[in-house]
Parts: sequence; C-alpha cells; structure tokens
Amino acid sequence: MARKAINAWGVKNMRNIFFASMTLLFLGFLLVSCTNPHLKNPDVEEKIEPVSTEPGILVSEETSEIENEFYLDRVAGEPVVTEDSSDLAAADMSIAVDDYIWRELSIAGEYYSMGVTANQETAWEEAQYYFEKSLSILGQLDIDAETDSLSPEAVQYNRLLADIITNYRTTLLSLGHLPGDISPDVLIERYSEINNLKIDSSEFKRFETYAEEKISYNVPIVLNERVKKSILYYQTVARDAIEKYLSRSTKYLPMIDSIFTEYGIPTDLKYLAMVESGYSPHAYSWARAMGLWQFIASTGRLYNMSRSWWYDERKDPVKATVAAARFLKDLYDRFGSWELALAAYNGGPGRVNRTIKKQKTNDFWKLKLRKQTMDYVPFFMAATMISKDPERFGFTDINYAEEWEYDVVTISRCLDLKTVANAIGCTVKELKELNPELLRRFTPPNKKKYDLRVPRGMKNKFMAAYDSMPSSQETSFVRHKIKRGETVSTIARHYGVSQYAILEANNLSRRSKIYAGKSLIVPVPNDREYARQSKQDYTADGNIYKVRSGDTVWDIARAFGTTPDKIRRLNKLDRRSRIYVGQKLRIFEGGNAYQTYTQKDNSAKSTYTVKKGDTLWDIARKFGMTAAQLRRLNSLGRSSRIYPGQKLIVNGGTSSTGNYQLYTVRKGDTLSRIAGIFNTTVSRIMAWNDVSDPRKLRIGDKLKIYMN
Repeated sequence: MARKAINAWGVKNMRNIFFASMTLLFLGFLLVSCTNPHLKNPDVEEKIEPVSTEPGILVSEETSEIENEFYLDRVAGEPVVTEDSSDLAAADMSIAVDDYIWRELSIAGEYYSMGVTANQETAWEEAQYYFEKSLSILGQLDIDAETDSLSPEAVQYNRLLADIITNYRTTLLSLGHLPGDISPDVLIERYSEINNLKIDSSEFKRFETYAEEKISYNVPIVLNERVKKSILYYQTVARDAIEKYLSRSTKYLPMIDSIFTEYGIPTDLKYLAMVESGYSPHAYSWARAMGLWQFIASTGRLYNMSRSWWYDERKDPVKATVAAARFLKDLYDRFGSWELALAAYNGGPGRVNRTIKKQKTNDFWKLKLRKQTMDYVPFFMAATMISKDPERFGFTDINYAEEWEYDVVTISRCLDLKTVANAIGCTVKELKELNPELLRRFTPPNKKKYDLRVPRGMKNKFMAAYDSMPSSQETSFVRHKIKRGETVSTIARHYGVSQYAILEANNLSRRSKIYAGKSLIVPVPNDREYARQSKQDYTADGNIYKVRSGDTVWDIARAFGTTPDKIRRLNKLDRRSRIYVGQKLRIFEGGNAYQTYTQKDNSAKSTYTVKKGDTLWDIARKFGMTAAQLRRLNSLGRSSRIYPGQKLIVNGGTSSTGNYQLYTVRKGDTLSRIAGIFNTTVSRIMAWNDVSDPRKLRIGDKLKIYMN
C-alpha cells in the first residue's frame, strides 16, 4: 500500500515536473528570442524618430513593414545566407555590389599578400613597404573595430590587421636598418625585438660629454644606460626614420609649443610626437591609433574628437594636440610624475596604476612594465635630447619643412575640394594637406558650420568666390526609397558605402527603425552611377552577360535557363566568390570571353642592364621571376650587391613567353580576383604587365595573362 501510494505520488509529480519544465523551456525561448541580438534585425530594433537634416526624410510612427526574409552574415568578407528551403535564391547570394569598404579591404589584402611574398623572397624592404601600405589603407576606413567588433567589416578588418602584424614582425627581425617611411610604433617594436645593442666605452664617454653641455629641459631627462641605448638605436638602425621625423618636426612644433603653453604643461613634451607619429597626422599604428598623437577611437571620443565616414578629428593636428595636452595634464595630475604619466600615455593609466600597487613602487625606473612601455620613456628622452641639438648627435644636413601656416574660413554647406581649389587657385593636394582630418574630397555635409583651412593669404579670394561655389550636397547624396525586406546594412552594401555613413546622414542610431516606402539619404562619391535597372530584363551579348547592380548568380542562371553551378564553373567562381557590377560572365558552354595570343621567345638567354636605383626584387618582378630565382641565375649570394651597368640574366624565371590572353579590367576588379579567375598569382600578373601598384588599375586596362 505504501509502495503504491509512493508510486502514485511519483507519477503525479513527475507529470507536474514535466509540464513545469516545458513551460520554463518555452519562456526561456521567448526570452532568448527577445534579447539575443543575433535573432533580431540589428537595423530594426528600437523605434526612434530621427531629427532630419534634409527636407523630406520622414520616419513613420506606424508599425514597421521591414521584415527579415532571411538572415545575412559574412564570413571572410563574403555574403553567406542561412539555408532556407522556401527561397532557392538563398543558395547563392554572391551579391553584385560596388562596395567601397570591401574593395579597400581587398586592396589592403593584396598589399599584405605582396608583403608575404616579399618576405618569402627575403626582400625585407619591399615587404616593409607593402605592409605599411596595407596599414595606411586600414587607417582610412570608417570601421569602429573597438566597439563594433561583430560587424562583418570589423571581423575582416581585425583578421587582416592581425595577419599583417604577425608577418610584419618577421620582416622587422630581418631588416638591417629601418627605412625613413617606417611607422613609429614599428620603430619601437623593432627595438624590442633585437635586444642586442651594445655600447662600448668610447660611446659612453661621448654620451657623458653630451650630458656636460648645459642644455635646459623642462621635463625630467636622465642619461642612464637605457636612454643611451635608445640614442644609439636612433643613430644606427633607425637613422633614416629619425632624419625623416626631424625634417617634419618644424612643420608642427610651433603650433604644439603654443598649445602646450596655453594648457600649462612642459613644452618639451612636444617632442613626444616624434615617438608617437614621427610628426605625421596620417600615422596609423597596428594598435588602431591614429594621428599626430596616436589616439585610439575610444580615447579620442573622451577628449571630444569625433570620427565619421567624412572625417576623423584624430587626424586634425590642432584638435589632436589640444586633446594630447589635456590627456597628458590629466595623467600628471593622477600620477604626480612625468615619467609615470608618459608610461600611462603608452600603456594605459589602469595598467600602470595596477603595476604600481602590485610592485609597491612609483619609481618608473624600478617598475617592470610591458617591454614596449619600459622602452617608451627612454625613447622620449632620447628623442628630446636629439631634437634639442641634432647636429651634436650626428644628424646634419636635415631638410627641415616650413612651418604649417593657413587661413581659416567658416562654411555652412558641403563643398567639393576640387571646386574650392579651382576657385582660389591652389591644388586639391594642398587643401588635403591643410585639412588631413577630411577622409573624402568633400567637407562634411551634415555640419551646419565647418572650419576649412585654406593656404595663407587666400581667405579673401575664397570669400569672394564662396557664394558662387556650387554645393556638392545634392550631387553627393542619393535618395533611396526603402523596399520591403531592406535593412541599413543591405542598402549600404548596394551603394558601396559604410552603414555608419547612412546612419549619420539621416541622424539614425544603430537601434533605429526604418520603414518600407520611406526614404533614406545615402552619401556617395559623385562619380558613381546608380541607375535603377529592371531585374526582369536580362539580355546577353552573344554568350556574355554584363553584371548589373543587384544581380546574383542565381538570378542570372534562372533568367537564361541554366544553373548557378554551371555559371560558376564556366567563370571559375567558387560558391563564395562575389560578382561585381560590370563583370562579364560566360553563360553557356562554347564561346570564349578572352582571345588567346602567342608571344615568342626570340632569345635563348635574355639579359637586363641594371639601372641606377634598381633592386633585385624590382628586376625580378619586372620579368615575372622571384628574387631567389634571379640570384640563382646570376650566381649571386644573399648579400651580393648589384651596380648600374651590370648585366643580369633574366629569362630563367616564370615564363612570360608562349600563349597569353588579354583581360580587360572591369569595374570592381582587383588583382587578387583576376588572379583567382586565371589560377595564377598577383605578383605574376604584376610582373607580366609591369604593374608596380595594384591601386593604379583602371577600368579598360588590358592585362596579359600567360597560360601555363
């Protein structure tokens, strides 16, 4: 009886537990559905009515008509769609877009790949050049990799940046000296890697004589062994870079001196800009810091420096210097020591504060911080000593830049810098040098007042022409009518702009709703065309179809009665390959998009006469070879030097004779994409066509592609 009662109780309670569990599971699913950002459209979350800066931009209070028909994600920079059996188009989403950010990421990737190739060929200076070019492109992109780390652009950006850093470190270990155009953070990194600088007794005596000279400083300067090694490093390994930095210093030092005086901090701190940026407002580090004073985006915002698709105030020398003065003053007030304040500027105040508490000392020279931070303060002291008296440290014949001078004009509408340059008689390059914070060729269209710098003495000429200057606002904006199923991110991809640019132009936040039937203003460069073409009208020129905006491989295949797989196979596309506006695709078997030519090798053994300025790597690239192949052909060792007039055998590398095809460069093309089509490499295409810079490709250029 007792057992039966217990069993009955158990069955009853098990049933209750089961239903309770199912209820909790259901409620949990609802909660996750409501809170998980990956289950919601990030562009259609919170209903916020924006305050428009443009007439006619309306956001309805009615229920949103924007719905997700399928979820989009990107892996390694390509659009991918989750499987949806109700929508065959989801099987292939190679969206035809002319995407500015993704194209720039692609070009940065090409420079990175060329740097890796140069590393493999032991062409260290060439590798350094390409890695620096890749970094400079990343620095210009409107991608907030700190706060928006999950966006597809930020994922690709961070992946590429990590790859560059890894391979660049290999280059640094092998470079004998640092070229003049090296990034300042790379200069410190190189010093951290070598760890083998020795100072002999004669060097010690020379440094001691420097110390005896009565040169005054208004910041603490010591001449211990760490500072002496930094000076020696500047004089030897980093000599070219320091000469370059010194030559630029005179352009900005008077301005920095004036601002630091105004904020009441020691003026000798102005030499910190040599360590931070080499006095370049365009300097970009692999720590994602930008500008003369190397602020990361989050710290820049704390000190009132904004960034957008149009401008980045971290690159404004004046605003960045004001921010640096405030930041340094705050750090000194917190730590009570300029050595610790400088360490915190480099390593972060939180980390320095924790180290002080843990190691129970506030003497910088006794603290064990990160190696780069420990090197940073001696670097500053060495830079200050050299800058105060360059000739005494062996830096002579420096070609110093003229002081940065300009007039300021306040404008109330968006202007094309080309229009301004033509009106006042200067060049666009001059205007860009005076306004390095501008990321586009235009002044920001969403600012009611903007201070534009013009060359000194041209203010009156500008004001006389200002009223007649046409605003670029109408021609640099496109009004887009929102369609059902569209999001800010898909609209941005269609026009090839950043989604942040669209949000900013329409005073929207990331959580704002958009509504079908309403309009958005899309900021685009003036030279882009966005003709609305009917997706129902597909016509081909014989066997060739020219891709239009919005096309997918699936749509094209359906229109011509074939399959996406056949089109991909005919055009050597994999399932994640993107197609581009203007690209020509073969539709059916038979017919060839490219004509084959033949080039004969008329000499059994070709030679090349070395010219002044040539390097082995340049010559090898010119003839489609690697530097290693060129050395082997000519019995040259890795340390062998070449000289003008020398004859080198050059016909033993990758053959540039035989059958080749002429490929016409189309809109959206990159060298890496073309290399993928023909199953070759970027470096070979550059060698075959004497291309030195992948960014100089132009639509209509014809490239020779040799067949193996």
